[in-house]
Amino acid sequence: MPAAQDRDAWSAMPSPPTDRVVAVVEFLASRPAEPATVAELVRHLGFNRATCHAVLAALVRSGWVLRDPAEKTFTPGPALIALGRAAESGVPAARAADGELAALARDLGLTATISYPSGDHIVVGSRSPAVPGSGDTVRVGQRFPFAPPYGPGLIAWGTADDVDRWLARAPRTDDTGIRRFHDALASVRRRGYTVESMTAASRRLGEVLAELDSLSPRQRPAVDELLHEIGGIEYLDDNLRDGHTYPISVMSAPAFAGDGTAALNVSVYVWADLDPPAIRAVGNRLLAASHAVTRELRGTAPKDFPATRRT
Repeated sequence: MPAAQDRDAWSAMPSPPTDRVVAVVEFLASRPAEPATVAELVRHLGFNRATCHAVLAALVRSGWVLRDPAEKTFTPGPALIALGRAAESGVPAARAADGELAALARDLGLTATISYPSGDHIVVGSRSPAVPGSGDTVRVGQRFPFAPPYGPGLIAWGTADDVDRWLARAPRTDDTGIRRFHDALASVRRRGYTVESMTAASRRLGEVLAELDSLSPRQRPAVDELLHEIGGIEYLDDNLRDGHTYPISVMSAPAFAGDGTAALNVSVYVWADLDPPAIRAVGNRLLAASHAVTRELRGTAPKDFPATRRT
């Protein structure tokens, strides 16, 4: 079977029982310090009580979930620790990126993350806070739809088919919207990094919606559509004029695998007004991190991926 057909076949093979198991584990993992009751799981995930009991019983037997018999609550279990370590060791990008991530957060004084494309979502895999205990709400395991406006850096150096698939995941995109995203991708390719803007109100709404990423599969499309509607706006190069400041939310740069595809996104959470020289300084440090992680991965950056600039 050709690779494209094989990929389509896998993506078209739904398994509702498996989806329910995944939904329970993800919900519990999204709030590890907050034990959940069956009633909470039923309410948040939309399962009936009997189905929820059956899923939890299997997860408790496997050690994936712990049950507190006194409180009748559930938390992630010890078996997931081994699974997490195995997953981390099986993803070379995770090992390659963590040291650079800490240096990036230290140098810029900003929370930094590594996120990975995973099917139709982007998953936050590592986080290094600017200050230990930082209140920045981004968390490991958080997911965003791999659809416009999310993930332009991961798709900007992809093939035309990659770009078309990314655009097709947008809940609603007219011709004007498609042209805007193509312009944004061209801007990302010129700079090597993304620059996103978000208002304070949309930031708060985005944080709330992102916390709902453990909803049941039937509810996720509605959440993804809302995230699409409030997502970051990509600034184009000619929008950034010297002498002005701009409200910047997140800036990101990709790192590349051996075949030249984007393996991950290195991001910093700015949440401040910056002028163009400050934006370029942060972008240049992101480019340095991108090249460093790409080397650790023994990857190959595309020929037109920008080099770091002397400062």
